[in-house]
Amino acid sequence: MTAGLAEDAADLRPKIESFETKGKGDATKYALGCLAEVPPQYTEISLRDGKRVADQLTGQSEFPVLTRLQGSVPLNIHIYASSDVDLLILANWFVSVKLPVVTPGAYKFDTGPSSMVDELHRLRSFCEQYLPTKYPAADVDITGAKSIAVSGGSLARKVDVVPSHWVDTVEYQRTKVEIHRDVAILEKEKKETLTNRPFMHMAMIDHKDASSAGQAKRAIRLLKCLSRDADAVIALSSYDIAGLIFHMPDAELSVNPFFPLQLLDRVELYLRRLESNITWAMSLQTPDGTRTILDSSAKAFAVSQLRQELTDAIDNVAAEYDATIPFIFDRGRARETARKTLSETLIY
Repeated sequence: MTAGLAEDAADLRPKIESFETKGKGDATKYALGCLAEVPPQYTEISLRDGKRVADQLTGQSEFPVLTRLQGSVPLNIHIYASSDVDLLILANWFVSVKLPVVTPGAYKFDTGPSSMVDELHRLRSFCEQYLPTKYPAADVDITGAKSIAVSGGSLARKVDVVPSHWVDTVEYQRTKVEIHRDVAILEKEKKETLTNRPFMHMAMIDHKDASSAGQAKRAIRLLKCLSRDADAVIALSSYDIAGLIFHMPDAELSVNPFFPLQLLDRVELYLRRLESNITWAMSLQTPDGTRTILDSSAKAFAVSQLRQELTDAIDNVAAEYDATIPFIFDRGRARETARKTLSETLIY
């Protein structure tokens, strides 16, 4: 594999995408592009690079490990230029077990001198030394608290390697279904672990997308693109945005596919509800039930920032179909006119 392949991979984005042949102007094309999936060949490059790093880690003989992808790429809510590949590297010589154990004798409990945190530190230190030998032309950034970032060289995508171990919940012990299996991630500087439920999160977002006729993931991509392109920093992660859309009613998400711009209006109205009832908004739980989504005042403020970005996008799109909108000085009437325009604009 040569470094040139990374450049070729970046060029695989189609010269003209399907949404660029639709709509009346640049604002509409931008909005449709935000809603759309990235092309399969672009996703395939991300999956390929994730697998390459995974194969290097599972192929070594010093530590028995497993790997799993998590995050936006396997969930298909990734967007151009902003979605890295998240790769869990899971210690496969121990697990943490939630009590009570469902099947007595199913686990061998070891009270040896090393803690699970110590074992993950060993794994992390090994990865920090091992990955630069396998990717000498790449940048291997070991400063991250939770992950090691591998980018450049022959890799077209940045791959975040996350040292972790399995946590067998009581539900997982009963079902043996991996979505019920938690993961403990090492916090390098704090010397502690953080438990999360990445596979439950992905399963819940997949279910939400299915129940909303495929519109939930479109809404998530829309907000992720607006956040990426905003002039100001918007303090909401991809995980946070997905969580907020998870709580949006299916009936509001399920728009007519021939009138896709309606989704902009529906999402904006939902964000306005979050803004106007911030106590309720800050009570919403992540899809996996591990924490509240808006767990800081910065995130609460970010909802207003993101709503404003969407409002501006709606104004720009609607003005391409109704030239009078920029000249309507009554903001309430202008907003209603813009909404009506979006609901009546056929895209085919």
